[in-house]
Amino acid sequence: MPIENYGVWKATPIRYTYETKEQDPKSPHLSLYYRDEEPAEGRAAINIKSGDKSDSRLVYWTVPDFHHPIIEGLADLSPGFHELEANDDLALDYIRSNLFQRQTGKLLPHDIEGENNDILDTLKPIVDRAISSKATVYLFGSAFGDGKGIHNVHMNQGSPRRWARDNGVYHDGCLIIQFDDHWEGVFLGFASQAVHTGDSGRDAGQPTPPQGYLKWADFLDVDIAPEDRETNELCDRPVLITEAMVNPKGPDNQPGVAPETVTLLNRTTSGVLLTGWSIINKSNQSQKLPDGDVLSTGSSRKFEVPNCPLSNKGGTITLLNADGLKVHGVSYTKNMARPEDAAISFN
Repeated sequence: MPIENYGVWKATPIRYTYETKEQDPKSPHLSLYYRDEEPAEGRAAINIKSGDKSDSRLVYWTVPDFHHPIIEGLADLSPGFHELEANDDLALDYIRSNLFQRQTGKLLPHDIEGENNDILDTLKPIVDRAISSKATVYLFGSAFGDGKGIHNVHMNQGSPRRWARDNGVYHDGCLIIQFDDHWEGVFLGFASQAVHTGDSGRDAGQPTPPQGYLKWADFLDVDIAPEDRETNELCDRPVLITEAMVNPKGPDNQPGVAPETVTLLNRTTSGVLLTGWSIINKSNQSQKLPDGDVLSTGSSRKFEVPNCPLSNKGGTITLLNADGLKVHGVSYTKNMARPEDAAISFN
């Protein structure tokens, strides 16, 4: 069952405190205090250590120049807490919303000696800049029952054992910051959480496959030999989405006549059989790739997606393999889609 009271709190950050390993060795938090239009301060309790004794590290992704279709909806919100349902356009999902590229994540401990080597060293400078700039913060998570703050500001799916009761899709927490001239995203998870989760029913948000699932620790751990990490990544991301024609023009510059396309690149040293693979958009409309087609090694190819329309108002594009697992995903904004007959490139 997903976390309760899920939503986003729009506010202005004013100060923060945090707990070191001496102050709280079990469940430390960074507490970010903020104001909206109410006179009382609110508090965001941000986990900075996992409660999983087998691996207490966090996994985090920072996006210093965050472009995603969600930002237009966020900017229109009034200050305060806004409850969200899973089908709301603003509800976030680390796996399905294509908020960041998975391989850019890093695993860090809570608080250790030295500089720039733990989660506190990473979070504090970002929060300091947000406060000094009087930026607007959007805190995704679960509102406290008393309405005085928010927690679960992290990935809320793919958790094992006793934490599995909180697993769900489109209920993930994070911190998104709106500065005067750009947006930034901070996304936090736990090393023991799953890279892939089920989409619906009883499996929604649960690790998939149920046994032997891929954890963030396995996907990102720098202690794994470089050649093994590369092998793991290629196995999980053998094909990339490199371009999309979202706003094409046909003959005589007739809009909507030419087909929308998605370009795929095979990164591996062997051909990839595309039978059973599909491309899906933000609305979960799906385009099956041709059965029997093989994307040869190192090659790129454009695929028409008539059953998976690509919105000119911004959206997501996700590539799934024959098992229904995410291979790669990208997002684009309305501004990126505005130029006519120009492909959007994804790095």
